[in-house]
Amino acid sequence: QTQPSFSPWRMAAPVSPRRPRLSLLALSAIIYYSVSGGPYGAEDAVASAGPLLSLAGFLLMPLVWSLPEALVTAELATTFPSNAGFVEWVTAAFGPFWGFQEGFLSWISSVADAALYPVLFRQYLEELWPQMSGGLYGQIFVLGVTLLMAALNYAGLSIVGWVAFLLAGFVLSPFVYMVVVGLPQISMERLLVSPPVSEVQWSDFLNTLFWNLNYWDTASTLAGEVDEVKTTYPKALAVAMVAVVLSYFLPLLVGLGVPGNHWRDWQDGQFALLGQRLGGRILKSWVICGAAVSCLGQQLSEMAEAAFQLQGMAEDGWLPTCFARRSRFDTPSLPLLVITILVLVLSMSSSFQSIIQMLNGVYCVAQVIEFSAFLHLRRKHNDLERPFRVPCSSFAACCFLLFMPFTFCIVLLVMPFFSGDVLQIASLLCSILLGLLLYQLLELSRRRGWLCFYRSPPSGLEDIVAARPESPAASLWDGREVVGDGSNGSNGSNGSNG
Repeated sequence: QTQPSFSPWRMAAPVSPRRPRLSLLALSAIIYYSVSGGPYGAEDAVASAGPLLSLAGFLLMPLVWSLPEALVTAELATTFPSNAGFVEWVTAAFGPFWGFQEGFLSWISSVADAALYPVLFRQYLEELWPQMSGGLYGQIFVLGVTLLMAALNYAGLSIVGWVAFLLAGFVLSPFVYMVVVGLPQISMERLLVSPPVSEVQWSDFLNTLFWNLNYWDTASTLAGEVDEVKTTYPKALAVAMVAVVLSYFLPLLVGLGVPGNHWRDWQDGQFALLGQRLGGRILKSWVICGAAVSCLGQQLSEMAEAAFQLQGMAEDGWLPTCFARRSRFDTPSLPLLVITILVLVLSMSSSFQSIIQMLNGVYCVAQVIEFSAFLHLRRKHNDLERPFRVPCSSFAACCFLLFMPFTFCIVLLVMPFFSGDVLQIASLLCSILLGLLLYQLLELSRRRGWLCFYRSPPSGLEDIVAARPESPAASLWDGREVVGDGSNGSNGSNGSNG
């Protein structure tokens, strides 16, 4: 077994014991909203590929993508239970440079995703209040929703978890009724329809599946806030996985099987029409309200995960100490402020919805790095203590598990080059370039003493393992004071190594 040796990286570690704030149900709800939020958005898959392929896609995609990603997340999040999340995983495998790139790409993808939801919320409610379709009223609405989500996040992570849980109950309730009432009315002939392969819009279909079934790793940035993380986190992923698969497949099964609109006419709002056929105007209104409320849950969860990621990265030394400081509610104040401002700027941009569709590529790059880190740690450090292990007995089995996810990422990354999508290619390359420049700027600030850091980032696995509370090296430093002003010896404001 890999044994930690004495690591000076621990010397400057901010020791701030906090009581856990996330229970199993609360964490499950946050993960659910990070990935899904209900069957809304699956309509585009039907219009692109037909009933049979859509149903097969929402059954097979969780097996070839969601399940491997969730298993990898469960192993690494319990092995490295830190709010830095996937940043520490990649650092343990490839060092701090790649850890920062992983964190930056994942973070901008999450923030941009969070900025989409207040706009979608407004669009869902335009049917009831057309004056919110744009202009001053629309901007005020987006501002109000975003500030409300920021306030809930500031008030405490436990509040975020339980609000997400209650919102999930409200969103899914009408679909439970529709499934129970609609299943006996299903016509199998309608479900087996499939267009010719040449007529399937493969790019739209695959992107829709990916967009609706990814982001299983984002809640790993809350691992440091979870009660009994080594057992709770895998259970929460399992609960969320079952909820996500059922909440997509069963409503699609009923919606496509019950006589109604032709599948080629499916578009956003189709589930509301299904609710009207099965339960009248009241159920239709409930589905519409559920779609709007789902946007709140997703924005709430994404903002929490992105904020605690910055806090975890600051505690580990990647970001200045100001990002690590917490409010009296034990929430990261400055990260929440930064994220709120960015969400407002992006959500009020007229071109934002087109930009969101381009971020699949950014997330794919981050996932390739994560999967590579998992395989590297399994090959080089298979004896490392892992509270949860992916049930693969050999390195070859791990490679087989991730073959399809790797392939899917590569396909999504190369498709813009074949289709000549210059804007998507440019956004991907600019994101990577910005991550490289930001890393160099932070390192320069560390060397010149322009910014205050708790310490230098961990150099690799040895530093991270040695910082665990149960490790021999860590026990030498338990109880040391937090160096908030960067003045503790060689780990001070000049940012040099300890």
